[in-house]
Amino acid sequence: MAPSERMLESAAYTRMKAENPSEFVPRSVFFARDGGSGIDRRNSLWVKAALVYESVTGSHVDDGAKPLATSLLLSLARECRFRIHPDDERPPAPQTKAAVVTDVLNKVSGAVATPIAGAGGGEDGSEEKQSKTAELHDEEKESDDKQVIDAVFLVVGFLARLVKAAAGVSRDAVDEGFKSTHMQDIVTDMIKLENQLPLKLILDVVEHVQDAARHVAAEARFEGLREFLEAYKLGLSPATFFDDVVRPFCWYYSPFFNKQLPAVDRGLFDGNHEIALLDFLHASVVPTPPDAEKGAAAGGRTSRMPTARELSRSGVRIAPGEDGRATVEFDEASARLQLPALVYDFKLATVARNLLAREYEEQNKPVTRYFQMMNELVDEAADAKILRRAGAVRGGGASGAEVHELVKRIDGYATYPSVYMAMDVQIAKVRRFHDTRMQNFLVRYRPGVIWASSVAAVSLVAIVAARRRG
Repeated sequence: MAPSERMLESAAYTRMKAENPSEFVPRSVFFARDGGSGIDRRNSLWVKAALVYESVTGSHVDDGAKPLATSLLLSLARECRFRIHPDDERPPAPQTKAAVVTDVLNKVSGAVATPIAGAGGGEDGSEEKQSKTAELHDEEKESDDKQVIDAVFLVVGFLARLVKAAAGVSRDAVDEGFKSTHMQDIVTDMIKLENQLPLKLILDVVEHVQDAARHVAAEARFEGLREFLEAYKLGLSPATFFDDVVRPFCWYYSPFFNKQLPAVDRGLFDGNHEIALLDFLHASVVPTPPDAEKGAAAGGRTSRMPTARELSRSGVRIAPGEDGRATVEFDEASARLQLPALVYDFKLATVARNLLAREYEEQNKPVTRYFQMMNELVDEAADAKILRRAGAVRGGGASGAEVHELVKRIDGYATYPSVYMAMDVQIAKVRRFHDTRMQNFLVRYRPGVIWASSVAAVSLVAIVAARRRG
């Protein structure tokens, strides 16, 4: 069982979720495995259907096309399911209510075609239309394909879109493509523990969804979409899924800046079909310890990291790491402290909290330890400002207030004590260096010495000038 799967069943996760639902409870997209409100899931069906419809046809969904879009998603999922499990008895294609509903909706006068802007769609004042729409939700309610429905949405409606947006551009540019509040909610929902699907199911959908699209294209109810369905190309394959999808996914969702797409450990998937994308994201940001430290990475003592302002006083020079991993390195000869470059953006809080939750019951907690260290480094907004100038924080306001507030909130959910030997060894080295330097009178009282020296210099100049005038 994957760590993310185990955590969902724990009392600790239930407590975290209750204390801060905004970071754990999906807002727009609810997957079948979350065990939450059926109403929320039925409402989010519109969102899933709209994004799949847009990916297949290239057109936004208007009010008249909503039932057809929902029927398309359900039909693709049903066909994928029977391709994934060919031994299951395949019932005849249902006489879906979608065709009837579409006819009814087209006859409703005054309907305005508008793109979907939220999970629930718009209100039109038609009781008949609302009744027929409610019947459509029942089609999913009675389906055995709920996880496959979610996987089709994830693959066709989201991952294909993310991979396309991430091709050869910066993270900021990808964020720009998801700049609407509604799309940002979807982006953050995809990384939450409750919305993690087994990678095996995702790969199965990747393998079969194009053939499924061509199969459902033959049904009369999709006559208007037949050309799109027959020509549909996902652009992804199981053979290249790790390079084409998992690496861009981890690059975009990582809390740390990385100039290149991160490497992924495909071995995580071997023999563990419950492994999920969140687990790969975690593995992509965790440093691989040297052989001598493997098996002992949870032992040892912790040292408190000085604040960024204190390090500045003792002559420590902070520099950003750019390998995208939670690696801390301190070189005593040059007094250079290399920290992973934290990326402040709209999804950081959600990503960080769910990574911390995933680590909660693990023996090694490098991400948790990193945010504990950041909590010590950033005591005030001025500390965050120093880190931002050094490149160890990217994004956020120039004052550092946003990063300071975020770090404090995230650390409130970290488990104490959390020890990670590879990081703790470096922090201890920084602590010793700082303490030794601060024992030097000139270093310890540098601001006062500088002030006194300046005053003395000004006084001396004034005395010399006065004597020359006399």
